Amino acid sequence: MSPFGRNFLKARLKNRCESKAQEPGEEVQVWVCEEEKVVCGVTKRTTCADVVQALLEDQRAAPEDRRVLQGEAWEYCLLERWKGFERALPPLTRILRLWSDWGDQKPFVQFVLVKAGESDPASCKRSSKPKGALPKSKRWEQGPAQYMKSLPVERQKRLVRKAFRKLEKIRKERTAPRGGEEGEEGISRLVQLIISQDHTIRHQIHRMRELDLEIEQLERAVCGGRESPAPEQSESPRASLAESTAGQSAESQLQEYLCTSDSVEQMEAQLKKHRDLIEKLSREIDAEMRSVCTVGASGGGAAGEGSGAAGGGAAGDGCDAVGVELQRVRRGLERGVQRGLALQAQAVQLEGELQRSEETLSCRSRECEELAAQLSALRVTTATSHAPNLTPTHAPTHTPPHAPPHTDTTDTDSDTGISSTHSQDSLSPCMDTPPPRDTDV
Repeated sequence: MSPFGRNFLKARLKNRCESKAQEPGEEVQVWVCEEEKVVCGVTKRTTCADVVQALLEDQRAAPEDRRVLQGEAWEYCLLERWKGFERALPPLTRILRLWSDWGDQKPFVQFVLVKAGESDPASCKRSSKPKGALPKSKRWEQGPAQYMKSLPVERQKRLVRKAFRKLEKIRKERTAPRGGEEGEEGISRLVQLIISQDHTIRHQIHRMRELDLEIEQLERAVCGGRESPAPEQSESPRASLAESTAGQSAESQLQEYLCTSDSVEQMEAQLKKHRDLIEKLSREIDAEMRSVCTVGASGGGAAGEGSGAAGGGAAGDGCDAVGVELQRVRRGLERGVQRGLALQAQAVQLEGELQRSEETLSCRSRECEELAAQLSALRVTTATSHAPNLTPTHAPTHTPPHAPPHTDTTDTDSDTGISSTHSQDSLSPCMDTPPPRDTDV
């Protein structure tokens, strides 16, 4: 028998209350003399022989008057019953593996501890005949336990493997329909999921088209186009939505416009804030200057009287010298502030007068330039109009020897009676145009 797990098994009645510290491992129910007992601490290496040994040790621990089982462990074996069928389990059978392979048929399976040779072969039904088995009459002469023990070890192992294969086949046959039903349910769930996702995608596409139309309308409104779009223009966004590149470019442009508008709004808000702050500071400065001026003007006489009183008191007791000095310094500061304000007012006034003088000077200079331009234009027109009369006058002609060098024909114009030489000399802009008044030029 396998030595693994033998020292860890413990048998007890099923209806007995469990201890607080449960034994490690699984539990298996075994019927012993019409009593159902639980074998605790069963592992994957526990065999039927280990279970029989644990049950016999539990019987030996009981009082003598309550002992039912007598004999050694090799004289007993476990029977497996399932819906009227039963079979004797070999001693080396792994009881936990056999119990787990039954699956959902566990409620119909029972393990019974019997003594070898006491089981009635006539009352048992065999579910199958193993290959190479002996005739039925000869097979059951010694009972199922003795027969299994009489077989070689390799034969016992083959029978156990065959039994496990049959149990696995039964379990697969019973779980196959359930797996098919689960597969159908999974497929139906996938179909419902696909339908719901398709509905969601369609709704999102419709919403994207509406947003695209609204964005284009806002762009037209910003650019100045307030006219309602034509039907062809309203259809164009839907066609352009199919083109991914166009949609991406429009989205990037909109994002850039939004960022620019946000930055402009922030700059305007900051500018307004700074303007308000400047106005507030200006008002505070003006109020402070007015208060200083009024205090200095009204407190001059009072300061003089206070200084006289303070001087008398200081002459009387000699303790107010510091107060007098402070009063003097305060008056000096007030006078300095008043002088500074007066100088500031004079500077502002002088600056205004200087600005007005500069404006007057610029106006006079522009007038001089205009008059000079007009005079030069008049000079040119006069020279061109008198050119034919001057040509024969200056031409070389025969003059009488007694004629004077300067005659009236050269000095006097025939039309105006004014000397041409004198008129040409008098056309100078510097001589005709007097200098502007009240200027430094």
